[in-house]
Amino acid sequence: MLLLSAALAFSYQLALADNSSGWVVGWGYNITGAATGVASGEYSTGLVIIAGQVLSNATAVAGGIFHGLALKDDGTVVGWGFNRSGQATGFKSSNSENTNGIVTINGQVLSNIVAIAAGWTHSLALKSDGTVIAWGDSESGQTAVPNGLRDVVAIAAGREHSLALKKDGTVVGWGKVKMPTGLSNVVSIVATESRGGLGSWGIDSAVERDGTVNQWDISNGEMNALKGLSNVVAIADAGMGGLLLALKNDGSVTGCGRTTNDAPAGLSSIISVATSGERAPSLALNKNGEIVSWGRIGNQRAGVPTGLSNVVSIGAGNIFCLAITTNRAVADKFR
Repeated sequence: MLLLSAALAFSYQLALADNSSGWVVGWGYNITGAATGVASGEYSTGLVIIAGQVLSNATAVAGGIFHGLALKDDGTVVGWGFNRSGQATGFKSSNSENTNGIVTINGQVLSNIVAIAAGWTHSLALKSDGTVIAWGDSESGQTAVPNGLRDVVAIAAGREHSLALKKDGTVVGWGKVKMPTGLSNVVSIVATESRGGLGSWGIDSAVERDGTVNQWDISNGEMNALKGLSNVVAIADAGMGGLLLALKNDGSVTGCGRTTNDAPAGLSSIISVATSGERAPSLALNKNGEIVSWGRIGNQRAGVPTGLSNVVSIGAGNIFCLAITTNRAVADKFR
């Protein structure tokens, strides 16, 4: 889905995808329809359904707390799951607990989108002209996009704040966040979805052009480099305490940050990582279109649906996972 320098909030979609489109498969906790678009029991696996139709032609996915998003190859966006603040569809629906539909803001279908991010109760989209659109809850100003914000190349949606990476390598934040000074030459960003401890609101992170990673406390802007970490090309944030999954330029993955979330030993040829917490699912996508999963989905061990292959994009919500397969025969297994 997204560019190398893009991050997807809580379930950051960091795939180095080739704009291939396909069908979205969801699995995990589904009481609100977060996994498949339609509520169907506590845990479910299946194709995502939008307005009664199987979702197809998707190029990117993003998972929030209880809602999911997909970017389609025509530049429109669809959302599903929990929608009490309009975070899934762009407007409050009659059924806030289980919603699915095309994202519509102020009566206009969202279009010309190139990247998406799903946060706690809000969502973001990056337009082809480098501007940002936000919808959902704005109690802390997380959807109040700064006037004049342009030249954006990546977005990230946190719990109560948002980030935008500009093409000059600087980062802009709004909502409940204090930005650090001296942050530059950035190529990838993540915004924490969880509150930190000891009075902190959480930890955000950024990859610099030289492959190093900086983290900052969003309550005070205090920034520190992660020691001993290099050659990083993309990161996925697991929220609590500044935990990260780091994808390195040799295709390996490591867990790092202020807590740990060790990836399985021997991962190689990885092109994308996604995660959503220490006690939640983590995913890694390899160049052959296969997914490796670890962690937990609710009270179950995280896993990958049997037969899921030809995957080009992945996303992880707090208790559900998403993947795009380009193989119609594979997709048909999950109808």
